[in-house]
Amino acid sequence: MQRNDGLTPEESKIMDNLANAWNMFLKLEQTHPSEQDDFSDGIHKCQQVLMNRILRRDYPKGYPTYRK
Repeated sequence: MQRNDGLTPEESKIMDNLANAWNMFLKLEQTHPSEQDDFSDGIHKCQQVLMNRILRRDYPKGYPTYRK
């Protein structure tokens, strides 16, 4: 199935793995009141990095790519 979200195939795999990591984490016994929020924040930060890649590809004038 082809996605229509702007991600490359490689990025799509990463995004799917992030979703899988979240789903797997939810199955664990909670050992601290804030761990789910903390884990969710980390997942969202990673997803934001992937979304920024789409912006840089689609709108390079506003969101330039910087290379080392």
